[in-house]
Amino acid sequence: METFAYQIQCLTNLHVGSGDVNYNIIDNEVERDPVTNYPTIHASGLKGALREHFTAKKHPDVTYVFGQEQKSGDIKPGAYKFLDAWLLARPMRVSGSLASVMVVSEKSVNDFIDRMNTFGITQYGTEHLRVDFGAHTFLTNVDNISVEGESTGKLDKKADSLLKKLTDLIGEKYAVVRDFNDFDLPVIARNCLDNGISKSLWYEEVVPHDSVFYTFILTPDKEMKLSLDEIIQIGGHGSIGCGFTKFTKLN
Repeated sequence: METFAYQIQCLTNLHVGSGDVNYNIIDNEVERDPVTNYPTIHASGLKGALREHFTAKKHPDVTYVFGQEQKSGDIKPGAYKFLDAWLLARPMRVSGSLASVMVVSEKSVNDFIDRMNTFGITQYGTEHLRVDFGAHTFLTNVDNISVEGESTGKLDKKADSLLKKLTDLIGEKYAVVRDFNDFDLPVIARNCLDNGISKSLWYEEVVPHDSVFYTFILTPDKEMKLSLDEIIQIGGHGSIGCGFTKFTKLN
């Protein structure tokens, strides 16, 4: 099997709903990794979104890649295997010279490096990110900023050198957070109008635009049958501009 790694950049806010019933102030939460609690896109949802995209384009290899749908009565597995998409970085608000900065965590970076190396993709190195936060919540390579209202420390040269290898994914200016879970995702109020009268108000969690996920697709082919170099919609609310993403091959 060949393994192809892809960056998934959110061009707009993304809502891939968890579907869980909850009694929190947030009505519709996003899918999360069961171990890290970071936002994620489960493999089934990712595969479904790609299938829908290429079916709409009448791509000749849809059945070969994704398999025969159950409703046809003749079930066949697809030749391609799809993995979850994991969060690497998300933007956070900055007070200072920038509007926002891309933020990673030690966990998100080290999981990325480990998973890439597991599939034999070594272009980002094998060294793990290790930082000493001290009294700070964020460490950054940008001077004189605070992130999400928190003061920042300076990244040491060794950590900064490692993160520079990831600038094609996270950009030139970045920060490391102690824990992503200390900061909530944005929540958007949604309203249903009936003849101009509000009938329902609910609150929906989103992964903010510019966030970066990554995923792997395993294939028996030396080259991908599908060209993912186009804008692909994932998750709900495409009609109001949510979930539009850009795939970029990493290896």
